[in-house]
Amino acid sequence: MPKRLSNPEIAGIFEKMSRVLALKGKDRFRILAYQKAAQSIRDLEQDLTDIAGAGKLEEIPGIGKDLAGKIEEALQTGHILSCERECRNVPDSLLTLFEVRGLGPKTIALFHKHYHVEDVNDLKTLLASGKLQKKTGFGEKKLAGLSEAVDSWTAARQRMLLGLVLPTAESLLKQIRRLPSVQRAELAGSLRRGRETVGDVDLLVCSASPSQALQETSKLPAVTRVLAIGPTKASLLLNDLQVDVRAIPPESYGAALQYFTGSKTHNTHLRAMARQCGLKLNEYGVFRGSRRLGGAEEEDVYRVLRMPWIAPELREDRGEIEAAQKSALPDLVELKDIRGDLHAHTTYSDGRSTASEMVERAASLGYEYIALSDHSPSERVARGLDLDRLAKKIAELHRIQKERSARGPRILLGTEVDILPDGRLDYPDEVLANFDVVIAAVHGNFKQTSAEMTKRVVRALENPYVNVLAHPTGRLIDKRPPIEFDFERAVFAAKQAGVALEIDGSPWRLDLNDILARAAHERGALLAVTADAHSTSQLSFMRFGVTQARRAWISEREIVNTWPWPKLQSWLTARRPHRARMAKAAS
Repeated sequence: MPKRLSNPEIAGIFEKMSRVLALKGKDRFRILAYQKAAQSIRDLEQDLTDIAGAGKLEEIPGIGKDLAGKIEEALQTGHILSCERECRNVPDSLLTLFEVRGLGPKTIALFHKHYHVEDVNDLKTLLASGKLQKKTGFGEKKLAGLSEAVDSWTAARQRMLLGLVLPTAESLLKQIRRLPSVQRAELAGSLRRGRETVGDVDLLVCSASPSQALQETSKLPAVTRVLAIGPTKASLLLNDLQVDVRAIPPESYGAALQYFTGSKTHNTHLRAMARQCGLKLNEYGVFRGSRRLGGAEEEDVYRVLRMPWIAPELREDRGEIEAAQKSALPDLVELKDIRGDLHAHTTYSDGRSTASEMVERAASLGYEYIALSDHSPSERVARGLDLDRLAKKIAELHRIQKERSARGPRILLGTEVDILPDGRLDYPDEVLANFDVVIAAVHGNFKQTSAEMTKRVVRALENPYVNVLAHPTGRLIDKRPPIEFDFERAVFAAKQAGVALEIDGSPWRLDLNDILARAAHERGALLAVTADAHSTSQLSFMRFGVTQARRAWISEREIVNTWPWPKLQSWLTARRPHRARMAKAAS
């Protein structure tokens, strides 16, 4: 019987095809078709087998008759022969070069053909050899940038994005909690603290029979390989993800959970406090001499040290222990506090779900409002909206809202409008007046000087129609560095103008990061936590934005999309000199 391919595996085949075709200089539209298909499959909430069984493969965005046939072949045989033939003789290691910032298919092909580069190590050797210094198009600045990109790629391979690891880890956790020998189980380490990248996964189980619990865990279907297993610890592989499972007796479970959650600096600080009190603190409990004062519950550790429990997201030794001692810990925002999302894309630009589908999904999440904020015209790759398509979108949103009658959510007309190099916006003010929500974003010309970029961002913030500054630093984690600008000046300008700074929940962005979000919050700026969703499934990215906000010590009241609609509406319209006209005409 052929191996049944999963959604991620089929998406991986299509992604590989797009890279091989690009490397061979094949038709651009064919390359883009495979890329779009791969992304659509990754975003699916249903299994491809179920969709194929219902005869609905061609209803997936970007999947036509040809690609639907290839998916059917993959599901039935475990292979796509035409893809295997195309990819034959192209090393997988060569294709990983596409992940190195600044390397395109033509450059990769050049390195492969003339310098026999087949992986990142070969590229490192080539860069160190000095051979490229005499090659046209490879100046000193470009070579330095390539070396930096290779170093970033190497570092990134040692850690993975929170949003990509967490669903897999949570799925395993759910299976473990069903095991007969397991009383309790929880994720630990940097994953529990919500760090934007993680190395491997730490998971704790509470059991009166630790060895039995580990044996049962190692036999779960998700486990692809057992690296090591002993009486209290097992190291397992879930495909490429390593999971270290520790089995803890009930009397020490809380102390172990605190210890293995970390961070190292937080734990070191707590142990120093314990020693000053004549206590010993470790993963087995809190002790005075040989007497255990606590350890069954995580709260015991903090209680014995005379402080309240500290949320895992705060445990980075950034003042949280001192705040706890003063009973001054913030009341952190929770996912349930979010009333709506102000940044979501549809098929009108580069989204993969229709406006109706996005609204329906927002309703299922219990949102009071959802802003459908598609791109402006300058984002041609993202199919930004010109005025004709904008008018069609306005008319459709009015129709959807009317059909839903009194049912929520309230549909807001939004835009993610480009901030042009001189700070002007991609739509004129008379067009911006039609939007309920205007999100301004830098999407290009990233290499302006710090002074130029600061002037550009501040000018945009001063526009009376702007409500939110999207992904303010423009970074893509481990792929594109933050833009250089005067962050303090931008925060001041945002505060003065009443513009919210975004915490973008996309796992690839998480921008603002926790450090900058906390700095903005401490300076009195408003924040907006969004999913930056490009499909219905990505609306769940809100959870990662909320986690980032919690790491930044932010409470509900500082986040504009925790506000009820009347308060939000008042803020959205506070600075606007006149109301919209196109929207009224469309209704």
